[in-house]
Amino acid sequence: MSISHNNKGFTLLEVLVSFSVVLILTAFFPLLIKNLSFLTEKGDGIHPLELEVFIQQASKEVRNAKRVSVDGKVMIIINQSNQRVTYEFYQKNIRRRVNGTGHELLLHGVVGISFEEVRNGVIFTVTGRDEMIHEFKVGAIRTSWNPE
Repeated sequence: MSISHNNKGFTLLEVLVSFSVVLILTAFFPLLIKNLSFLTEKGDGIHPLELEVFIQQASKEVRNAKRVSVDGKVMIIINQSNQRVTYEFYQKNIRRRVNGTGHELLLHGVVGISFEEVRNGVIFTVTGRDEMIHEFKVGAIRTSWNPE
């Protein structure tokens, strides 16, 4: 007489472990939804992620520049390819142009911007529609801006 065992099912321990994993993931789901809605909601002012990308791009361009100068409400960067890159206020946005052409909008919902030239860089002061003021410095490791 032969006895056959059917080992094709799940044990109780395997079912409990998989059920506990599902419960843990379900517990974090409301936090995930809350954070996603915060990151994607469009407020009245400058979006934090958009501001972070703007700061990173401006920092990279200033660090790699041959020369940086401020002319009123326009920041002028001469890059390594001798291109003239400008950052300027344009219709409630901050616009980036290369050699006077192009229309790349970097930051939306801006009421005002000012640039202040300091040693080794520039201080940006950006005011959003919600009257929140963001001030940050972008700079290079150089000791001075030397025209070549």
